Amino acid sequence: MEKIIPHFGAINLALPEEYNEATYLVDGREIDLSLAFFNAFEGEDGITEFSAVKDLDPAVLDRVAHFMQDLDSKIARAHAACVADFHAGGVVRDTYVDHHLEEFSPEELAATIEGTDAALPVEERLLATLHLSHVGLHPMPDESDASFAMFDFTFGEDLTNYVVAVKFAEDGTIQGIDVES
Repeated sequence: MEKIIPHFGAINLALPEEYNEATYLVDGREIDLSLAFFNAFEGEDGITEFSAVKDLDPAVLDRVAHFMQDLDSKIARAHAACVADFHAGGVVRDTYVDHHLEEFSPEELAATIEGTDAALPVEERLLATLHLSHVGLHPMPDESDASFAMFDFTFGEDLTNYVVAVKFAEDGTIQGIDVES
């Protein structure tokens, strides 16, 4: 039996792929979507381990399909959360923007902020280039990270390995914002 998930297509309930990929167009830029099915369990050494899922409960896919509805609105809210965090002096400002201002060469910085409003401070010009690069759905989270989905924002994958990760609960509320590599 299969179930159709928006953007991902048919998912086989009896033997789902562990990692499913798709793309989505946002503001003229193609972003990656991923949907992962893993069971988390505590290994012998106390570290969380993962195993593939077999015989996926249809309710899991119903939850994913529901979350994927109105994806554009969630993307807009995630971006607005990044901007609000920046203006509040949170991790977007202190850990992401300020770090990259120190790390970028003058040439990299000039190329990155090219086309932004030159009247703005350089920090805000850099913030204006922050864009969505990936949405990862994890409908079967382990105990250490109960986020249902993560929306990753970057200045560019070719510029940095770090992302601003906006974490969503299954009900669509934003749980938090972190910088991750």
